[in-house]
Order: sequence, then structure tokens, then C-alpha cells
Amino acid sequence: MADRPQVLVWSWSLQDDSLTGERAAALLSDDEKARHRGFATPDLGRRFLAAHAGLRGVLARHAGLEARTLAFVTNEFGKPRLAGDRAVHFNLSHSEERAVLAVCDTAEVGIDLEYGRPVEHADLARRYFHPDETAAILRPRDIEEQRRAFFRTWTLKEAVVKALGCGLSIELDSFAVAIDGPTPRLLLAPPSGPSTWWLQAAATDGFYRALAVPGVDEVELIQRTV
Repeated sequence: MADRPQVLVWSWSLQDDSLTGERAAALLSDDEKARHRGFATPDLGRRFLAAHAGLRGVLARHAGLEARTLAFVTNEFGKPRLAGDRAVHFNLSHSEERAVLAVCDTAEVGIDLEYGRPVEHADLARRYFHPDETAAILRPRDIEEQRRAFFRTWTLKEAVVKALGCGLSIELDSFAVAIDGPTPRLLLAPPSGPSTWWLQAAATDGFYRALAVPGVDEVELIQRTV
């Protein structure tokens, strides 16, 4: 399909020295600098800096602008976009020492990254997920398989919510995804979104990543490393 959206997914390490020094901090806006200073631990502040300096670098190259001149506006739920008339949709996520950024010129995007770690997956699924998702996660199998199913479902649901840009106004149990096939799919559409979605899920090196694009059933996916 010639008109399918092109989605670029960039990834980078939050331990990259070029994204953690004074030159990186100089790229941030006054608001970002204040948020950077406000973190409780140096590690959290460093990760924030590397994530947002990396985001500025990627978006600047994509839009043909200077990284330090980028200005952002947010919708009522806090989802950012570039100020002005530039139709660039993007979404950032980071976990532990990795960051990912999805960028698309023609469609909204949502991306989520989580490091797989011990959690009370059964309790969390019963509390927040749709019953069909909870049943799929907790069907008879070993705990590690359940945990993998939980993180795959969780990241997909977060990516959908982030693509819609409606934040916590969407209850996580109001829609459902399915992970029982070769590719994930939407079982029940969110009440404020379209019925058609393109979903993708991946797991590598202990990280779970999900991507969601509303309103389309096919995309051209390009993956790059900073």
C-alpha cells in the first residue's frame, strides 16, 4: 500500500555520555531543566536528561531544525507535540537504561517500553485489565510465561492509551488486546478511539516494547539506533 504510514522507531542508551553532560543539558527548555533538577536521585535525573536530549536530537534531524530551538505544546492530558504547524507525531518511552521514540508524519503513534521485572502480575491484571486479558494471562502455565504475557499486554495497552493522548481518562479495562497469535490485535476498541489499529509487540534483552497506530491496519516500520 503506497499510502500506508511510515513509522520510525528510534532507540538509544541512557548511558550515552553525549546525552548526559552539560552540552546535553543546554538543549533542554527551562521547564525541562526544572524537571531535571527535581528528581530525587542522580540516576533518575541522568535518565531524564538522556531521554529528552535524545528526543530533541532525533526530532531536530527529522524536522530539519536545531535541537535547542524546538518548542513543545501539550494537549489537555499532557501529550506533547511540536509547536507550530509541523505535523510530526511522536511518542517517547524509557525504562531502566533504554529509551525508544516513535515518529510519524501522517498518523498518531504510541509506544511503551518496560523492563521485565518481578511484579504481582496476577493482582495487577485482575485490578486493571479487561477480564478477557486477565484470563489469557493467568491461564494454566508457569509463572515466567504468565509474567511475559502480562508485560506484553501491559505495554500494548499503554501504547494504545498513549497513541490516543487521553492519559488516565481512559480506563484500562475499557478495551482489550489479544496476544495469542503471531501478531497482537485489538479485541475491544477503546471508547474514545477508532476500531482499526495496527499493533506491534517485541521483547529483547529483558525489555518489552509495544507500538500502536490508530486508524490504520498496515504501516511501514523502520527501526533505527541513535
